[in-house]
Amino acid sequence: MGSFATVFVSEGRGGVVLKQIQDPCKDAVAMLMKEHDDLLTLNSVCGGSSQFFQLPRAHGSYTDYYSFAQEVGIQRTEDMGLPPHALYVMQRIWPVSHCLATRIQDLFLPQPFSDQPPPQLLARLYLGNGTSRKGSRFVNTENFPLSTYRIERLGLPADKIAAGMGQMLASINFKAGRDGRDIEFVLCGHPENPLSKVPFYECIDFNQMRPHGGSAIVIVSSMVSNDPYYPRPWSPQWQAFADAYLATAAEANESPLAQDVLQKVQSHWECNRRCEVM
Repeated sequence: MGSFATVFVSEGRGGVVLKQIQDPCKDAVAMLMKEHDDLLTLNSVCGGSSQFFQLPRAHGSYTDYYSFAQEVGIQRTEDMGLPPHALYVMQRIWPVSHCLATRIQDLFLPQPFSDQPPPQLLARLYLGNGTSRKGSRFVNTENFPLSTYRIERLGLPADKIAAGMGQMLASINFKAGRDGRDIEFVLCGHPENPLSKVPFYECIDFNQMRPHGGSAIVIVSSMVSNDPYYPRPWSPQWQAFADAYLATAAEANESPLAQDVLQKVQSHWECNRRCEVM
């Protein structure tokens, strides 16, 4: 469940989910429809096998549940019992594989989790949190945070993840013209074979994105207000992130704006770092 919508998994239709608003007010409906349309746009200009981070696919939006049921041929006897609110259909984001979930449990989860079956989880890739080694008594097993330290402990390619973030963010910024606000980078299960032990990476959550209008300040504001996904300028992964960001921007003939973004965000993070140690 999110801040304005709930995701439902349909039994027997496991490859897709329904994302439905909680409050059927006009603003919430417009936000949901916009998210669906943005996801279609992102898939058309940012998707493809060349991206390290993949995007979930959108499969149609509906102003109410009954329109959806009629469109897909759900009979009254098969009714899913959902509220009559607006929704859209999207590709399911699968939990990480059993193999990876077991390793995360063994390495990072405190008691009593170690005595339970491995949790079904997505893992958020926090390259902006490089040195967090301590565990916590409070664990979110649905969205588990993986700092750079944890990513490397799992044997995952931190530099490739950083480059993939730069590539996807630049695609969103300069090919789709969106600011990328509140997007997430996660480790998850493969959509075509959720049982595969091969790590799979997706970029998700697009309901807060807005056009940036060519403003570096707007893009930087979105970057620094997000969770700590992006590597910081003093981290070993920064160069891989920056190089991929600039290379992807060049494909869209947006190199000057991309350079301005990186200079501004680097200054912001370095200033914050100096303030924290004073």
